[in-house]
Amino acid sequence: MELYVNNKWTECYGSSYIAEAIAWSENGNHASIYTQGSTAEEADAKLMSALRELRLIPETSTREGQ
Repeated sequence: MELYVNNKWTECYGSSYIAEAIAWSENGNHASIYTQGSTAEEADAKLMSALRELRLIPETSTREGQ
């Protein structure tokens, strides 16, 4: 599976921002994942969190000292 994430895909629609990722399988199937936030940074952060939850990207340590 290939995963495409690009922060330039974050766009403003009305008063909210939408972030997008696209996953392609070896069989030619694909899925788009969208998240919404009040800022571009919030939409991107929600997208990264969703991708980690789906195990499409590795978990990252956010604790100090690691």
